[in-house]
Amino acid sequence: MPQVKLLFTRLAESDLEGILQYISEHRPLTARSAVSRIREKCELIATHPEMGQRRPEFPGDYRSFPVERWVIFYRITQDAVEVHRIIDGARDIDSLLG
Repeated sequence: MPQVKLLFTRLAESDLEGILQYISEHRPLTARSAVSRIREKCELIATHPEMGQRRPEFPGDYRSFPVERWVIFYRITQDAVEVHRIIDGARDIDSLLG
């Protein structure tokens, strides 16, 4: 399947920036590498958008896919994959998406 357009919401971009800042406090090189791995997984999702798990418990027809300790929440549209959030799996995801 060809890759579709990959879009990041402002919240997703903010999540990535937060991940970078948090990890950078103690390990700057690790922080850049972690964000890079998350972005690479998003690129893979854009190539295979249905590989993520459906998340009917959240409004908005989300799918999710884990990458290390984070969970990528995204939606599939006709011509794009829209990454809505990238959330640490230890956080209260229900309060952030519900």
